[in-house]
Amino acid sequence: MTNNPSKDQLQQNMDNIMSQLMQTEEASELWGLSQGYIKNLCANGDVIAEKIGRSWLLLRDQPNPKQG
Repeated sequence: MTNNPSKDQLQQNMDNIMSQLMQTEEASELWGLSQGYIKNLCANGDVIAEKIGRSWLLLRDQPNPKQG
């Protein structure tokens, strides 16, 4: 018998991961910067982010780049 996680455990893991991420719209509100500027920061590697399709996902607890 294998020890596979249940669907509920997997969903909880996914929820935990997603709670650590934000999209550019939320980052814009949180940091007081335009979405376009944040997308440029992402593309230049100036913030911790990953492009998924046409959207950027950013690590939520990173410092505000305008304060750095």
